[in-house]
Amino acid sequence: MSPRCEKPASAARRSPGRGHAPRPAEGRWAPRRGRRGDPPAFTLLEVLVAMALLSVTLLTLYQAYSSNLYLVQANRSTWKAMIYVNNELMAWERRPKVSVSVSQGEFAADDAMAGYSWLREIKDEEPIPGVTVRKVELVLTWQDGMAQRSYRSHIYVSAN
Repeated sequence: MSPRCEKPASAARRSPGRGHAPRPAEGRWAPRRGRRGDPPAFTLLEVLVAMALLSVTLLTLYQAYSSNLYLVQANRSTWKAMIYVNNELMAWERRPKVSVSVSQGEFAADDAMAGYSWLREIKDEEPIPGVTVRKVELVLTWQDGMAQRSYRSHIYVSAN
């Protein structure tokens, strides 16, 4: 052998440090190294797959968030209508005399219920033969984006 190919005696004692990869033990995973002993790195394909997964996850979260915002607004409008209708019907229940009528209208722009329209119908009904009661029905309608929503409720009062 030529002197070039022989390893110096100090090479056998050198610890696996800078630039030298340790030999993996049998059955153990050894980290990947580049051609010049560079530290392991992600390949372009691995980065692209990770970015695709991240973008799908973020898109899903964004859609869930925007759907949630829409549902909160729709719920707020419905609860506002329910509270108003129930308060009005309780007021009609306490009235001493309720006459048969039909009326409708819209709330003024400065009213808390602006954007809602209402329909009130009071009619006689006979649930049991010989017993007549008055049914007070109130319907609130409002525009919710492209859809028209409504809330309907009724109460029975004495017909005297």
